[in-house]
Amino acid sequence: MSDKNPYLSNRTFFCLCKEREIIKRAMIFILIIMCMGCGLSNVVNRGEYIEQNSVQQDVPRKDLLARFGGPIDSRMDENGSKVEVFRCKQGEKTSGKIIKGFGILALDVLTLGLTEAVFTPATDGQNYVTFEVKYDDQDKVKEYRIISN
Repeated sequence: MSDKNPYLSNRTFFCLCKEREIIKRAMIFILIIMCMGCGLSNVVNRGEYIEQNSVQQDVPRKDLLARFGGPIDSRMDENGSKVEVFRCKQGEKTSGKIIKGFGILALDVLTLGLTEAVFTPATDGQNYVTFEVKYDDQDKVKEYRIISN
């Protein structure tokens, strides 16, 4: 007798529709969450900020190579000292990363991820810093100067 009760069949249909709606909304929410974070990731994963005091005197050459990679130019100056020019991506200061990260995250949540269309290309660009290092006869840093920032 319960099979012929129209109330139960309508109720079952209503529950199925409600479950489908919940699943659909959950999938949309998951999709939005997956799309969020590219701009935030670009900001947070930037390297260190290179400034005038980033390289100290008497640092071995091998430490600079490990930290910044290979030089783009290497030569001997008029005094016979080795001079190398490095070019690497300019990073971000930690305080800047935190402030930009929280701002992008807040805007992502408020706009349901639409800000990623703006922030991902804007934060994806890289600035480079070029600096010159002069070594002494023991391959330790003697002088360091930033050429372009």
